[in-house]
Amino acid sequence: MVKPIGSLAIAAVVPLLAALCLVSCTGGDARWCAPVPSMTVEQACDAVCGTAHMLKLCLRTLQPRARRGGGEHRRRRDDAVTRYVGAAARGALDAYAATAAAKRGMQYSAALPAEERTAHERCMAGYDLAVRFMGRVAGDLASCETAAARLRDDCDGSLAGMDACRRKLFGYPASPLYGRNLADRNKTMLVGLLSNLVPMPTPPPPPTPSP
Repeated sequence: MVKPIGSLAIAAVVPLLAALCLVSCTGGDARWCAPVPSMTVEQACDAVCGTAHMLKLCLRTLQPRARRGGGEHRRRRDDAVTRYVGAAARGALDAYAATAAAKRGMQYSAALPAEERTAHERCMAGYDLAVRFMGRVAGDLASCETAAARLRDDCDGSLAGMDACRRKLFGYPASPLYGRNLADRNKTMLVGLLSNLVPMPTPPPPPTPSP
């Protein structure tokens, strides 16, 4: 089971940035962005991952420099959770691209039955959907208002794309795309889990009445 993430739990684990930022929106509207938590990779992964498998995936995704010998200092540095969401989103997009390349590499194989080739094509329609939503996750994080307001919907859309592919491959568990899709789905889920650490935007405070 996934550990519940609440604002009180986050506040108990990590320090919050001191200030609120005001973002201008289309049409002159404005929202106050909630303070963005800052924590280490280990704290972020432990807060959202309820299984050993997802915890390992989270650490592997967010600690690429540490795996190459970046050292303890790199692993223990606090960072804004939006950086972790962005890193996981870019990792998911890279995985989607690798799976699409693998599909292209086998589509003309004479050993691939026509029915399975059709299933691969239909699976890729789900990937197209996932790429569109996950691309917005990776791009929206520059705006805290846009990111928080749309982040969870975009994560759900990406997961729906992964599931659409999986349904097309149910009859072909031996297909190389079957295992790749399961791995890509886990990477998509990781983005959604980390997005729970990003606070939702709050309305701006009411104007102070004139004396």
